[in-house]
Amino acid sequence: MDGYVFNDGSSRELMSLTGTIPVSYRGNTYNIPICLWLLDTYPFNPPICFVKPTSTMTIKTGKHVDANGKIYLPYLHEWKHPQSDLIGLIQVMIVVFGEEPPVFSRPTISAAYPPYQATGPPNTSYMPGMPSGISPFPPGPPPNPSGYPSYPYPPPAGPFPATTSTQHYPSQPPVTTVADGRRKQKQVWICGHSYVFWAEKRALERSFGPQLGIRLEDGKLHWLGKSGMTWDQLIPTLLHTRRRLPDPDVLVIHLGGNDLGTDSNMTLIHRMKKDLGYLKQIFKNSILVWSDIVPRKVWNQELPAFLMEKSRRKVNQAIGRFIYDIGGTVIRHDTLVLQSPGLFHLNGVLLSESGTDIFNLDLMGVLETLV
Repeated sequence: MDGYVFNDGSSRELMSLTGTIPVSYRGNTYNIPICLWLLDTYPFNPPICFVKPTSTMTIKTGKHVDANGKIYLPYLHEWKHPQSDLIGLIQVMIVVFGEEPPVFSRPTISAAYPPYQATGPPNTSYMPGMPSGISPFPPGPPPNPSGYPSYPYPPPAGPFPATTSTQHYPSQPPVTTVADGRRKQKQVWICGHSYVFWAEKRALERSFGPQLGIRLEDGKLHWLGKSGMTWDQLIPTLLHTRRRLPDPDVLVIHLGGNDLGTDSNMTLIHRMKKDLGYLKQIFKNSILVWSDIVPRKVWNQELPAFLMEKSRRKVNQAIGRFIYDIGGTVIRHDTLVLQSPGLFHLNGVLLSESGTDIFNLDLMGVLETLV
């Protein structure tokens, strides 16, 4: 328990949790120090979260962190017990800070500066000392002089996900080669049901954009998402797309979740393998990527949830092994688990905005190795 000073000057003894979270940024992993303050109304109200820079770090203000190090996230704003929890919160922080680091290293000339102290609440006792050995971020740009901008949080009960603009990214002409004339722009198709549909829209609102951070000269991403899509629609969709787009060098498939429980596992797996083998014959030079079926809080089928989860695991295992056998690769989505209910939409079927961010980061992690 430590003393926390609120904005109105009042103080209270609160439980504080201090430690580091591993954040992957530009190919390196950094341990970012944070502190979580738990109110006496926790878990019904979210914790108060801060980045706690060491003496070698400087806070990088932005959309999610203000000059005092206080953390602002949609996950906190939309906190709802019991769907929201600390595990889900930390997972979201790892994703968000991997995109926009909250700290960067002080320049060498600033070594004589006094250690950082917050200028506002909480007071200097708000966080206990951090262990040594923290790996700081590489030097970055100075903090935003305009201060902390407002963040438009959508209401949690609204349609998922809320879009702030109807503007779409402009179409880009195909790029055949990069500047050195040796590498050809790779075509990436991402095909699937609602998860892919909403993942594209969510990517439009993030800094990595619909290209998922991939340079256009390296690859062009084409999103083929359709709400409610089932496995039987896969081949017709791809054949129709082939009429207007170059054949894919990388074909990502996220399907099957809407088909679980509609037939026996063996029948479904046999049909999926047959179709994937056919696609490999059509797109001979393509790398097939299987995106694992993600757990759901609610399944549309009437079977018990534990049977649906058992089917999901069995299909993922069988199709994943088959994809590897034909020279493809697999996206696992290991952090999208039911133990973090805040990553799922209130309807229990779709992902929340935070969950969709993680879904996109999973895609990015594999695609950047293939493009």
